Amino acid sequence: MGADYRISSCPDGLFADRRRRVKVLDCTIRDGGLCNHWHFDHALVGRCFEALVQAGVDYMEVGYRSAPGSFDAAQVGPWRFCREDELERVVAPGRIKLTTMVDIGRIRPRDIPPKADSVIDGVRVATYVPQLDEALPLVAHCLESGYETFLQIMAVSEVDIPDLDHALERTARSGVHAVALVDSYGALYPYHVRYLLRKYQKILGERGIRVGAHFHNNQQQAFANTITAIDEGVDWVDATIHGIGRGAGNCPLELLLFYLDNPRYDPKPILDLVDEFATLRDDLRWGYHLPYAITGYYNVHPREGIRLMATPDRYRCRTFYESLQGRFQDRGGPRSAPGKHDAS
Repeated sequence: MGADYRISSCPDGLFADRRRRVKVLDCTIRDGGLCNHWHFDHALVGRCFEALVQAGVDYMEVGYRSAPGSFDAAQVGPWRFCREDELERVVAPGRIKLTTMVDIGRIRPRDIPPKADSVIDGVRVATYVPQLDEALPLVAHCLESGYETFLQIMAVSEVDIPDLDHALERTARSGVHAVALVDSYGALYPYHVRYLLRKYQKILGERGIRVGAHFHNNQQQAFANTITAIDEGVDWVDATIHGIGRGAGNCPLELLLFYLDNPRYDPKPILDLVDEFATLRDDLRWGYHLPYAITGYYNVHPREGIRLMATPDRYRCRTFYESLQGRFQDRGGPRSAPGKHDAS
């Protein structure tokens, strides 16, 4: 056995074959749009599309589909609605699989055209566990309409074990093609990821449903958790260019492609875009900041961290830490226990 071509002190062949099997879904415009209300100009979205194609990335999530009137069109950019005429200006079918996300409560089945009338290949239905009664009929509509269909069960870090088991069992009977483990609050560590993915794979895999993963970087765990998910044999993982995304952001696509070290992926076209996103990062303030880390630690929605980051007091972190700590009752361990709150 020879030496690793990068790390001369280690033998080659240490990585698992799973690293070469996993697929990559880029959600830069969709999740990154949470930072700037989807006000990416068409030229940048077109450059992202071309770079992802050239890099060999498997999926590009262009944005959300939303019902007309669900948002003030003057306040959000076009990638919150993803109308076909807007999509056709920046993407071309057949060069990469294209997806959009839909939120329960902000979309109706009639707002999703048949696959034959769209450049979009797949729909990702985002839902919280209490919304499954609405989400599963929408999944059925997307399946009947001809789309590759995903279910994103959000905020699972605050779902009780029996409720999550029941939700996964219901989902397993839905016929959906794929389901993602979603760490909405950036609360999970790798040992949580291993436990949850094994549960997802056991319940969903028996029905042939693929399992993927989407992680937020509140506690600097998005890349580590993505590596853990790959080691656990997931079918795809999400990432974004330069880690752009709500609050602390997501797993950085460029780091993921480096790690995968797969000849079918070429990180160079992504690197050509990093300067543009680095400039946006200065303006939009995503990435690691302590207020986001504190919300992740306490397993709460990052909205309070986002609000704090917009104030001159953003680095009074002990006060913020103690304000969250005071809301929870001690369970007898070193960390305060998360409570229940609105996950929207």
